[in-house]
Amino acid sequence: MTPSSAEVTNLSEAFFAFEYGRTRVNVLAYVHLRNIVHSTGAGRVARHMTESLTLDQEVKTHILADASDHRKVIRKLDPPWKELDYHLFQSDTSAQQARWALTGSPEAERYWPEVDIVYCTAESYVPTRRKRLVVTVHDAAIFEDDVHKPSYWLFKQRLKWRLLYSILARKADLFHVVSNYSAERIAHYFPTIRSRLRVVHNAAPERFFAPVSAAGEGFLERAGLRNRPYILVPGGLHYRKNAEMVLNVATLLRSRLPDYLLVVGGHSESRYLHRASALMPDILLTGFVDDEALCSLYHAASAVWFPSRYEGFGVPVLEAMACGAPVVTSNGTALPEIAGDAAILVPPNAIDCHVEAIETVCCNRALREELIIRGHARARQFAWRSSAAKLTSYFRSII
Repeated sequence: MTPSSAEVTNLSEAFFAFEYGRTRVNVLAYVHLRNIVHSTGAGRVARHMTESLTLDQEVKTHILADASDHRKVIRKLDPPWKELDYHLFQSDTSAQQARWALTGSPEAERYWPEVDIVYCTAESYVPTRRKRLVVTVHDAAIFEDDVHKPSYWLFKQRLKWRLLYSILARKADLFHVVSNYSAERIAHYFPTIRSRLRVVHNAAPERFFAPVSAAGEGFLERAGLRNRPYILVPGGLHYRKNAEMVLNVATLLRSRLPDYLLVVGGHSESRYLHRASALMPDILLTGFVDDEALCSLYHAASAVWFPSRYEGFGVPVLEAMACGAPVVTSNGTALPEIAGDAAILVPPNAIDCHVEAIETVCCNRALREELIIRGHARARQFAWRSSAAKLTSYFRSII
């Protein structure tokens, strides 16, 4: 008699328990699916951490998500997303999160009774009955001075996030934090959760360690970058990313490095677009690009410049290093923790120092080669599979 699929699954799990001496951990990952398509920032981290968890034989991962998001994005996603088990709620994400926060229902066990760990892949709350809740916390930027311009939006966001943290401080069993720097800043604002903070670093996807593709090289050709030296600024023009500095330095580089183009990758705030357009043709805004194009941009760049004012981690630094690009970045927040001695670190507001560092990297071949070697080795110290395994060990510690 041929065994049913359920019997095969049970036999497989029984063999795993016999072979490894322990059972799998059932993880219900709450993912904002709309943020993992063409993802940047926290959405990019949620995507890669979740994908890495699904590769771990010790973890059975199911996804909790907005049904509307699922309908819109599932056809755009690659494996393993199409093969995963989904538990979908019908409300809009914001409405569902408000319901969870205000009523504490429905609890996670209603979606998947066998769950062991409810894992929010970004700052969110899903109520549980008896199961453990783990929440990823990226940074404390919303509470920090000089990271965002004062506005009514900022006032509302701080109120919302303080309410969220007041709930999580009572309900969450563990907080996954992406850097030691972020852990310290979160603990500064919410000291009652310090003992529950666990640092698991982000990483650069394996794609960035691989050679460039025809699709990526085609993008460079269409953008006119094939034979043009350029400095790449990943992350777009944003106040938090030091857009004022980028535009000021772009003006100075016109005379210092007249043959070089400044290429800004990623989405940009509208307030900076008019000023950037005035610097054309010495600056190119690519907008969002996919990983194939981004890999080629990193590979061909004379330097990657990431002068951010505030980072809870700084994934673009590792991506650039993985692709073999020399990096100039800020010496504050989490960036020194991630870059180590493999990048040139400059105070975020020292314009002349940034100009000098960029010029030196572009003109000093020996320094470029040294930074490339150090950077590649540094990036290899961060791997998503290792990060997922470490996070899984923390899951087990609270079951």
